[in-house]
Amino acid sequence: MVRFDVSELCRCIFCKCEQIIPIGDLRIATIEGGVQLCPIVPEVAVRTEDFRLAYRLLGRLRDSGIEHMQLDPDNPVPKRVDFWIASHAEVGQTNDERGIGCAVEEIDSVISSIMNRIAVGEKVQRICFGIDPGPRPGLSWIADGRPAGSMQMESVDTTVDHVMAILNDFMPPESVVRIGNGSPTISSRIANVCLARGLAVQFVDETSTSRGSRHDHVSAAQRICSKEGIPLTDRLQVIPTEGEVRDIQRRSRSISEGRLTIPSKLARAVAVGRLTLSEAVELQIRTLDR
Repeated sequence: MVRFDVSELCRCIFCKCEQIIPIGDLRIATIEGGVQLCPIVPEVAVRTEDFRLAYRLLGRLRDSGIEHMQLDPDNPVPKRVDFWIASHAEVGQTNDERGIGCAVEEIDSVISSIMNRIAVGEKVQRICFGIDPGPRPGLSWIADGRPAGSMQMESVDTTVDHVMAILNDFMPPESVVRIGNGSPTISSRIANVCLARGLAVQFVDETSTSRGSRHDHVSAAQRICSKEGIPLTDRLQVIPTEGEVRDIQRRSRSISEGRLTIPSKLARAVAVGRLTLSEAVELQIRTLDR
């Protein structure tokens, strides 16, 4: 039997491989005298002398469910490792393209980037995003026809930022953002920001996408993502309804723990995107403290 380099040990979730060689998306492994094909499990490593950075990276990787290990910075990176994370200075001292520089405040974005690469690979031709609008929008994305990720965003303001971060990771030649039309004010806000950033935008009729709970924005975003919409090229006028203004005022009471309700003027500024809700609450606090 042919014996392969033992430095290429496989950490496969399906078997305990002894020796392996990669072939495309599979590895041939010698197992108890036989041969078996095993899917590649991307290997991620933390390799830094910065204890604080290492501690937080390991915790975040564990929470994300990503297979990972910690390496001694004085030892070479094994060939089986697909990505290794260290400080920017440590990565800059090598010519290893697998190294990813990271600061403590960048951990979330670095882990998100690695998860994206694991899900869809390095080279992507087209990414399609689906957004279910709401105070906490649902976001989903498909890369080259394959589901790549989905999540519930914490605010309207961070949704387009996350879309841009994904696009900056992959730099695909083609992309489109599909936005549900179920919440006119919020969907118009998101569309205007996307257009301002040069993104292709489509509006999708949500009548066939909003199955199940009305609070399940992630599932709705997944359905919006896979449905062709109407292209949008011009900015939209954002006119909040009285109901939307009242809802923003209600949420201002919640985040201020009942201390105040922002006036309708500030609530309208939040609705059209001139202020975040937190900024509006802070402005009202300062007004009351005068």
